[in-house]
Amino acid sequence: MRKIKDYYFKKAKQDKYPARSVYKLEEIDNKCRLIKKDIKILDIGCSPGSWSQFMLKKIGRGSILGIDINNSIRIEDTRFTFMPGNIFDIESARIQKYIQAFDLITSDAAPNTTGDSFIDSQKSLNIVKRVFQIARDTLKPGGSVVAKVFQGEDLKAFVDGLKEDFSRVILFKPKSSRKESREIFLIAITRRGER
Repeated sequence: MRKIKDYYFKKAKQDKYPARSVYKLEEIDNKCRLIKKDIKILDIGCSPGSWSQFMLKKIGRGSILGIDINNSIRIEDTRFTFMPGNIFDIESARIQKYIQAFDLITSDAAPNTTGDSFIDSQKSLNIVKRVFQIARDTLKPGGSVVAKVFQGEDLKAFVDGLKEDFSRVILFKPKSSRKESREIFLIAITRRGER
């Protein structure tokens, strides 16, 4: 996808973030207030690092474990740990060796797109399903998940299924998302019960 040098692209450069996606997370946090002091966060698809950088400013003595297949992330902060790898190949037990359980899981991960909206939405949904599989094993009761997904015909059924496990599940498109983009953010708030 070509880079469009819009307002948010320029603002990210000015604010010293590597990507404009940070403003999507900022809008989500302004709406839902999920990033709190001293929490433990799993940031899936963390490269190039904008989301983790933003969250580090808000978590005080908390910590972040970032996972990505791209090894180009450069965050120098003792509260941030990077694990290279593909979430489809990483077992939850390996993640738990770093941090036993998380208060928040975020994912801005996206598939390599083909240009076919059905195929791309299915690939994106598969990533989100894997994010929630990891959440089943590693998210604390009371914890929440924020995950990017492409809109598609099977999304509603998946979202409805999450309502049994979370107090509130919403779909949200930030203003900073490009209008032509099919991306939307699935926000699952307050996990019920015991892990």
